[in-house]
Amino acid sequence: MDEALPYAELGSGWASLRVQKQKVWHMDTAACGRTSHAVRARVAEHLAQEAEEGGYVAEASIAPVFTNARARLGALLGFAAEDVAFTESASTAFVQLLASWPVEKGDTVWAPRSDWGPSLAALVDRGLRVELLDVDSRGALDIEALETRLRHGRPALLHMTAALSHRAVLQPITECLMACSSREVPVILDVAQAAGQFALPEGAAAVYGTGRKFLCGPRGVGYLAVSKAWQPGLHPRAPALAVEAWPGEDRSVRRLESREAFVAGRAGLAVALEEFHQRGPDRIRTRLDAIGRAGRRVLGNVPGWSAADPVDAPGAIISLQADSADADLAAVRADLLRQKVICSVTGTERAPHHMTRTLLRFSPHIDVTLDDLGYVADCLKIASR
Repeated sequence: MDEALPYAELGSGWASLRVQKQKVWHMDTAACGRTSHAVRARVAEHLAQEAEEGGYVAEASIAPVFTNARARLGALLGFAAEDVAFTESASTAFVQLLASWPVEKGDTVWAPRSDWGPSLAALVDRGLRVELLDVDSRGALDIEALETRLRHGRPALLHMTAALSHRAVLQPITECLMACSSREVPVILDVAQAAGQFALPEGAAAVYGTGRKFLCGPRGVGYLAVSKAWQPGLHPRAPALAVEAWPGEDRSVRRLESREAFVAGRAGLAVALEEFHQRGPDRIRTRLDAIGRAGRRVLGNVPGWSAADPVDAPGAIISLQADSADADLAAVRADLLRQKVICSVTGTERAPHHMTRTLLRFSPHIDVTLDDLGYVADCLKIASR
């Protein structure tokens, strides 16, 4: 049943690295991916080392591990290793980045109308004036409208969620970067969903995200990266305390790296990144795309539901909209959980200026098969009665 999906051995190999599903169908990678045995073992190993040597000595002893992790992460993000810093989550990374970015209260920033709601709130909390950019019906940035707008104005920065969390939309990142580069507008990308799921171009002023989604690292580890051109303008503030007291940190971005941190989780993310690169990012992304297409075809044909995106939309996110506006999606999800199918309900707060209705979201990783998708479709039929 898996012949139609590419790299079947890649999927089975990915599954073998993890706890066998034992009648649990995990379709929620966009929330939190499943960590491997090796990732969890590395976390436990470092915690044991901290218990023996103390946290600081234990951290210093694995400095080369973090250097390699930054290099692997940078390769996925389009940045050099020395431009990458670790934080606790995508949210803390963005708040810390905004606190340090050379903008003043009252400055105007732009963001697509479909952008992640909490990110828009963070921009407002920083005292910035947010102007929303035009998008199409699915939430993709209108590049022609952006170019027209750039001819008449220039924001302090443009923020964009590279891949939407509530549906299968990859923003036109390259075109956006090209348009903004001509006007020297820095672009900051939220790559929480994009990293691991899509190839990312170089050229952003900064990116940030979390390791727990398609990279399948532990929870509690985020990251940010800032281009060399923009690092001199950074002004680290709390919680990056005593930033001048740490020797050897000549890169401003590294002074944004939190010191009191889940270091064992960072060691675990290093293993997850190694596993990801060993299996080939391009092959992983190709299989994710194929699973997404198959999932939209299979699940989108369940009576009472339709796919929110075209079958050939990019990536592995499969969002369904109920035919009935009165459908209780939370109840449907609860019923699916009772059947051991794990998925999410995505409310309009995720994109408050664009979403008009709640969606049911499935987000498989490469270990999912066509048989799995068929079983989930059967469970959805039961949950929808």
